[in-house]
Amino acid sequence: MTKLINQQLKQTNVLKKIEKLPHLTGMRFIAAFAVLIFHSFSLTDQTFKALNDQFWFSLFSKVFSKGHLGVSFFFVLSGFLITRILLHEIELNGKINLKRFILRRIFRIWPLYFLVICFGFFLFPSLPFGQNTVHHFWMFGFFLSNIDEILHGLYDPLNFLTATWSISVEEQFYAFWAILIGFSVVDNIKRFVYFFCLVILFSLVFRWFHIGDDRTLYFHTFSVISDFAVGGILAILFSMNVFKQRIRRISKIQWIILYSIGFASMLLEAKIFQGVFFTFQRLFISMFFAVFIADQLLSNHSFFKVDRIPILAKLGEWTYGIYLFHCIVIFYLEAIFIQNDWISSAYHFLSFIFLVISISIGLSYLSFRWFESPFLRLKNKF
Repeated sequence: MTKLINQQLKQTNVLKKIEKLPHLTGMRFIAAFAVLIFHSFSLTDQTFKALNDQFWFSLFSKVFSKGHLGVSFFFVLSGFLITRILLHEIELNGKINLKRFILRRIFRIWPLYFLVICFGFFLFPSLPFGQNTVHHFWMFGFFLSNIDEILHGLYDPLNFLTATWSISVEEQFYAFWAILIGFSVVDNIKRFVYFFCLVILFSLVFRWFHIGDDRTLYFHTFSVISDFAVGGILAILFSMNVFKQRIRRISKIQWIILYSIGFASMLLEAKIFQGVFFTFQRLFISMFFAVFIADQLLSNHSFFKVDRIPILAKLGEWTYGIYLFHCIVIFYLEAIFIQNDWISSAYHFLSFIFLVISISIGLSYLSFRWFESPFLRLKNKF
């Protein structure tokens, strides 16, 4: 009898465990890699300026100038995954456990985030090449680094903490969501839909009022929060069989056309989204990323599945570290290259890129293996 009960409990636990989705870890790495390459160009534009006249350098610089859109992809993916988990919890229990929701976010985000900002504010000034930053620690500590970035980032030559701004945006969104959950404002699928539509509308109005203010449009929570809402709406659609069936019926040719439109829009965004139309630029890009996620998860006719390349799936597990460490790596390597006058040839720049990628991945592996994993085990208990 006891054996039968244990088997039934085991089966129940399997049913309660949310289905793990394929191809997401590889997508995370691609997005983080795009941001890494973007910063390798943008944060060193004055260091390797001797290469600006070379065609290959100008071409790659323009292409990878779109790498910052990887952050938008992360926001869409976060909105999708969190919403999917919460909908699953509602389906099983009829409500959302707010305590578990908060603890999951804390164990995943906080340890590495605070390790990086404590390094930047307290250890870095006493190290070689170190200086004091113009940023404010209390703003980073309360996950307001995106606001501090708007106010001071442009004036800080040591701005290797810039990557933390998106982490702050995520935490602000989760905190607001937790409040809504706590007061039962968002506790069923119908209210989720209303909530996300209002978020998108609010974000569009905010962007319209701040046209021309590039830093606010790029870093402010209200400007970028629609990305999470798009991901949330995708999660709601993902729970509907009709939506899944339609995605599976899309042909390979149709996917190629959709991808062509999406990538062309990203490359030509400065020409397409001019003036007041820039209000809709972020929403359009996030919708394309939602289409990309749907393709990877559901389509039977994809011409490319990310996790079929095993190395991308493995590297995706270390994405959080790659994202937070790479700007620090860029800063120190740039200082060393300048000190040794390795800044005038293609060989120097390609060596720089290779080292940024290699060291960032190496640090991220060590961080995941020895620092993040214990916290992730705690997270999984909730």
